[in-house]
Amino acid sequence: MLVRVRFPPRLLKHKMIKYSTRVAIILKNIVIKIPVTRRGYLQGVHEKRMWDKYKDTVSLAELKWMFAGIVCQKRYQNDLQNIPVNIVKAYKSKISEFDFENCDLHNPKNWGYDEQGYVLLDYGINQYIASLY
Repeated sequence: MLVRVRFPPRLLKHKMIKYSTRVAIILKNIVIKIPVTRRGYLQGVHEKRMWDKYKDTVSLAELKWMFAGIVCQKRYQNDLQNIPVNIVKAYKSKISEFDFENCDLHNPKNWGYDEQGYVLLDYGINQYIASLY
């Protein structure tokens, strides 16, 4: 089922709402990602799995909760222009699910930062989910 969502231009202009396979509602301290496609749902479910498995291995955006593919994460600064190749290589070497050709870890929009350094914001991808484009 395809759902068409229209947002007031002022919300899109100020980047309070972003969307692709999921609608991301950006609030002061949290981001809520709501799936709008099957792929978006799978990303939310996989994000929870990845958080449970790797939260102590690499710096992932803190997952507050996940329910029915809807994800709530801590909000981070994310005005990065690029991501160093060595950071991407380090994450791919530590997380086997990211070590595939189509993995978009080089996209700065998938990253944020805090006082500790780089934080991966969008980690709900694996080779199967990436193939659903």
